[in-house]
Amino acid sequence: MNGYKEDSTILWHNVDLRQELKPYAFLNLTQEIAGNHANRLHFGYNDLKECEQTWVLSRIKVRYNNYPKWQDNVTLETWHKGMQSLFGLRDFILHSEDGANAVVATSSWLIMNSRTRRIERANNFYNNPDILNQANKTNAIEEPCDKLKSCPEMELVRTHEVKLSDLDALGHTNNAKYSEWTTDSIDPEIFRNYRIKEFQINFNAETRLGEKIEIWSKEIETPEVIRTTNNLGPDSRTFCFEGKRDGKSVYEAIYTFIPV
Repeated sequence: MNGYKEDSTILWHNVDLRQELKPYAFLNLTQEIAGNHANRLHFGYNDLKECEQTWVLSRIKVRYNNYPKWQDNVTLETWHKGMQSLFGLRDFILHSEDGANAVVATSSWLIMNSRTRRIERANNFYNNPDILNQANKTNAIEEPCDKLKSCPEMELVRTHEVKLSDLDALGHTNNAKYSEWTTDSIDPEIFRNYRIKEFQINFNAETRLGEKIEIWSKEIETPEVIRTTNNLGPDSRTFCFEGKRDGKSVYEAIYTFIPV
């Protein structure tokens, strides 16, 4: 496979109450390896910085096949799949020590001008055949990471004020933090009795220090495509989420759980 791999060990601060890898920790791993691989292919942070540009994550879908635990030795693999309109596509597989595909993910990225904060096309990536010819069309998840449909009649769960610890080096909320905000908005009893099977987050707008983000949620019937793809029974549970700033959407998410 035309990609890039990194070995690591699941650390204590990366696991939940069952000592299993948290979504927040997995997203941190994926953004690090994505950056490292892009640097090797010469379309990473330093390459784009010369054009006042940077990659931003737009959408990611993650599926758990099994649950890596504290002290497990794992290998994370990634590859870029080329372009779809303005989106750069990238997939991930987290292999357990026995080589099994423990966690799989597919993601869509955009290039943002770091000065104007607007999405734009970058000549040194989109128009470079040497880069695009290195694309690997293999899918870690067969279904595309499409735009999520807004869920009606959600209820306000809580309001989160963006803290300094939420920010990354670009001065906006790091993408993994949205997963943390979301899981912190779920009844802890759910996590005591269920595991996350699949989740997707769509990032609609930047958030910054001091902004107040309303997090809305609703439990829905598990969508048929999620139920069929994951071979789920009637006991799965699915929740949709939306974070809003001044009534406008900044992110949307859907999380599906299965019994422990």
